[in-house]
Amino acid sequence: MIKEQILKNLKEILNVILRQAQNNNLIDLQPPANASFGDYSTSVALKLTKLLKKNPMEIAEQIKNNFPKTNFIEKIDIIKPGFINFWILDVQLINQLTKTAQDNFVFPEFHLGKNKKVMVEFAHPNTHKLFHIGHLRNISTGESIVRILEAVGNKVVRSNYQGDVGLHIAKCLYGIRNSKFEINKLVTLKEKIEFIGQMYTKGTKAYEENKKAKEEILKINKMIYNQSLEIKDLWEKTRQWSLDYYDKTYKRVYSHFDRLYFESELPKRGIKICNDLLKKRLLEKSQGAIVFNGKKYGVDTRVFINSLGLPTYEGKELALAEKEFSEFGELDKNIHCVTPEQSSFFKVTFKVEELIDEKKYKGRQYHLIYEWVKLKAGKMSSREGNVIEGNWLIDETKKKIIGKFKCDKKIAEVLAIASVKYSFLKNSLSNVIAFDIDESISIEGNSAPYLIYTFVRCQSVLKKANLNTLTRQLFNRLTINNDELNLLRKFYQFPEVVYKAAESYAPNFIANYLYELASEYNLFYQKNPILKAEKETKELRLLITIATAKIIKKGLELLGIKTVEKM
Repeated sequence: MIKEQILKNLKEILNVILRQAQNNNLIDLQPPANASFGDYSTSVALKLTKLLKKNPMEIAEQIKNNFPKTNFIEKIDIIKPGFINFWILDVQLINQLTKTAQDNFVFPEFHLGKNKKVMVEFAHPNTHKLFHIGHLRNISTGESIVRILEAVGNKVVRSNYQGDVGLHIAKCLYGIRNSKFEINKLVTLKEKIEFIGQMYTKGTKAYEENKKAKEEILKINKMIYNQSLEIKDLWEKTRQWSLDYYDKTYKRVYSHFDRLYFESELPKRGIKICNDLLKKRLLEKSQGAIVFNGKKYGVDTRVFINSLGLPTYEGKELALAEKEFSEFGELDKNIHCVTPEQSSFFKVTFKVEELIDEKKYKGRQYHLIYEWVKLKAGKMSSREGNVIEGNWLIDETKKKIIGKFKCDKKIAEVLAIASVKYSFLKNSLSNVIAFDIDESISIEGNSAPYLIYTFVRCQSVLKKANLNTLTRQLFNRLTINNDELNLLRKFYQFPEVVYKAAESYAPNFIANYLYELASEYNLFYQKNPILKAEKETKELRLLITIATAKIIKKGLELLGIKTVEKM
């Protein structure tokens, strides 16, 4: 990558100027906001002003004068108050254009460790509950992180940890046991899922309002943990309904998993680990429970085994970590895609795991925080029985797309999933999202339909052209105008954006790059004739059109989004 070569040269120059090698944090190199200022810009001279006690323009001039002659830089300019701007030779941009048009994507490698192996744990729906809009953001995020990390050279293990025991299930099973409805009459998966949703709401209401019902629910909860024969068949039957429903949803949004972990696998091992840690004094007794005193380590104190002798989520997490870090060989990193309220939980469990085995766990667990999502209309609440189900949201979006674009159901399905996913992924993970269906399907803003519309426009142009006669020459004698040049520069940035997205766990970098690319292409398309241009210019513009389509398709693929050939 030319960017890496420029950075290397800048570091070498700074080593001479500063007479030391620790200058990595000083150098920034990014495409300037205004393309008329070149391909890359650095403010390193401004950062060196206090250190060298010199005028930044003087420092910038010194850096420019010491920059070696290369076969990829056309010119270097300095602008006030001390920015250094680099222009890449057009031949380099044309070379990148040709590679992109040939579907030859080469992304810089980014690894989180020597094994180049990462686990991404995402989705996390609990059985006996609906797959809601929050899970949809989670699975969209996790799926894109997996694809991005794979693109930069990693082997990624897809895992999904699901709660299939616990009070919420006891409430649901209580509702079923106290219902006169014969569950064998339920035929379709939709009927089964709606039924257990209703029973969960019924059980929750009883738990909160009826003391006798609460006692019964707590008894059922204990029976589930102990795999009592009295409850096991009903638990297994209804659990499988949930798993079938989730599997159908995963396939719908183009996800799959290498390993489904379940909470029911973990209690016995969790208790054993916690009792061993108690003997080693890493955990301690407190009011009949077993806890980790986190104050010594700058984290919270949390319970691992409660006073009833049952493992908490923390206790089970230790058993989960043991499985995750043994079943797929040595992992460089385990990325948990979970909302922010679990921050304290992960800080504590990560610390305990490090104390158990520093070599295995230290620095290898990571909590990837994503924020909540809701409809603009209001808040989710499964307790009230009005949870915003993920499939419902896709279906509603699909209906609006059919009405707006007059397309068939197959195309509408792809566009609906694209619209919903992209609405999540274009935002930073730290942003709370108020989802708006109309905004998500607009073709006039930063949306999936806008990007896919641009892709379809490119395909339309290419179908009308005779691509068999393209020579894919270097266009040495051709004057490249600003609209063309802006797109060539944009193409050049794509591998760097993918690298940055991987490094930062930030799919929004790719999403927003694609929006900028589509906007640049549509501006170019409006101002510059393609099929009616002179031969050499026509060939260049057709290659630009091919490259735009290839990048949009590839970029959306990295986000877990498909394209269509017509809208």
